[in-house]
Amino acid sequence: MGELTEAQIDEFLRALHVGVLSIERKSNPPLAVPIWYDVNDDGNIIMFTGETAFKAKLIEKAGRASYTVQQESLPYTYVAVEGRATVEPVDEATILRIAVRYLGEEEGAKFVRQGGGVLDSVLITVHRDRVRSFTYGG
Repeated sequence: MGELTEAQIDEFLRALHVGVLSIERKSNPPLAVPIWYDVNDDGNIIMFTGETAFKAKLIEKAGRASYTVQQESLPYTYVAVEGRATVEPVDEATILRIAVRYLGEEEGAKFVRQGGGVLDSVLITVHRDRVRSFTYGG
């Protein structure tokens, strides 16, 4: 039991999980929503959403967010990435990459062909400024 090493964190984040994006709000509790993700070459968490989505608007205001990934079976494990968060244009290749990660080659390509997230989408990046982790494994 204990914290993960940097290598274990990277391996865990690159495995297939759904994570929860959390963004602060001024007058309400933080928004926490499950969303598909991937890890970019810098080790930051990337995801896409509609440019008018509430989460995109909140990130533009807050400029920071947390993203938590968990394993719901033994050994129970989690990694939480906290840091600056940015919203910028996203390209179709990145959307395809994330869709294929979750749906497989055929269904991921179909998702993109049918317009799943391609039009009017933005890329959200949660920069890996601080990482918290824990595992109940050995």
